[in-house]
Amino acid sequence: MLDAVIRRRVPARARLAAGLVLAAVACAACGDAEPSASPGTSGTPGPGEYLPGLAATVERPRGDARAVFLLVPGGAFRAADPTGMRALGRDLAAEGYAAVTITYGHAGTQTYYPRPVEEVACGLAYAASQVPDVPVVVVGHSAGANLAMLAALRPTRTDVTCPYEPREADAVVGLAGVYDIHRSRIGENLFGVPQDEDPEAWRDGNPLTWSAERPDVPVLLVHGLADELTPVFFTEDMAAALEEGGHDVTTLYPRDALHNDLFRSEWILDDLVGWTEEKVLADDA
Repeated sequence: MLDAVIRRRVPARARLAAGLVLAAVACAACGDAEPSASPGTSGTPGPGEYLPGLAATVERPRGDARAVFLLVPGGAFRAADPTGMRALGRDLAAEGYAAVTITYGHAGTQTYYPRPVEEVACGLAYAASQVPDVPVVVVGHSAGANLAMLAALRPTRTDVTCPYEPREADAVVGLAGVYDIHRSRIGENLFGVPQDEDPEAWRDGNPLTWSAERPDVPVLLVHGLADELTPVFFTEDMAAALEEGGHDVTTLYPRDALHNDLFRSEWILDDLVGWTEEKVLADDA
């Protein structure tokens, strides 16, 4: 049984922990350089896309998939490079799961709230269409954790023309997430305007606003205590709000994990698989 708070063993290859920097809330590059995705446009998705101009990489296991993971990268709402999370997708496939890694529109492509959330929600529907009849778990890193939480909890509404049957998430995982957008320094990248110019959008785009929605959805939150970019209070506050809202919440705080460690398999794969088996698949056993 997973404890509510777990201090993981440190992998042998762990780097020296950097101090927590409370002043900076941003995401470093989440993989090798790759051209930024264009915002979704009308038309038909091309090969390797889930919406026009938005890439998707699908990894499948050798046999039947037990669940499908939607992997949502971070990038401070001004980038969404999926490269760094694709290795996790391949390793999930080796464990008997399917994985779909996506990108989405962001400030770098002049795409602002609510469209990035709607695109991630369409990514959920796409993942379900690729691997039908299994649970769908959405996993987001950093700013992507914010979008994953919104896509999983916020009542469904979209202006994006999504060509797939709508599908809600069965579970959600946040890795080093930036949740309380009011306390971050990157909110304008998501909304395109300061909070006082559109307070309604800022409230709507704050995952804490929806913490009591869909209380049947289990949540895993992971945050490294050595995170040098995103303060741990984001995860602590999100966990408290979700628990108050009735969610089954598991929190993990690996002691020496830096910000970009948390989408790497050596840090997260075992816990992600174990939590999914216990919290998502147990009823199907």
